[in-house]
Amino acid sequence: MMKTNTMYPYPLDPAYQSFINTLLAQQVVYTLMNDEDDWAECPSSEYDGHDGEPIPVYCVWATAEAAQVCQTEEWADYQIEAISLADFLQDCLLNLDEDEILVGIEFDAELYGMEIEPIELLGDILDAAEQQGKVLAVDDLPALINYRLEWERWAAGQSRLN
Repeated sequence: MMKTNTMYPYPLDPAYQSFINTLLAQQVVYTLMNDEDDWAECPSSEYDGHDGEPIPVYCVWATAEAAQVCQTEEWADYQIEAISLADFLQDCLLNLDEDEILVGIEFDAELYGMEIEPIELLGDILDAAEQQGKVLAVDDLPALINYRLEWERWAAGQSRLN
């Protein structure tokens, strides 16, 4: 049975749900980084920023093997980096949201994958952790939950949540 996200009434894509479940099980996310600590990045194929240019997309994978597939062409010199799920949630996703950068989920060698707003991913991970009874080792989980709720309020155009 496909699970429904509490924020959105539609079921999550099975591949995306599998990605989240793998993150929760392993408590780690993978990316590619170069020597200057730049993430594997590509322009969005779906979304433009205020300036009319494609929004940057930082790519992440649930396994090192999936990330390795993308170590070609412009990312050939990038190294696989493991980031703890706690650091990814409380540092990376919040910073990406503030910088208006999307997250690329499980991109393949042709740079095709799911593009999602960082806080949507955060919410989906928090919801899945709650549904599965998983404890997230985040320093300030209430602040993270509050950030997500404030984003949802803003996205809904509400001055305050009910």
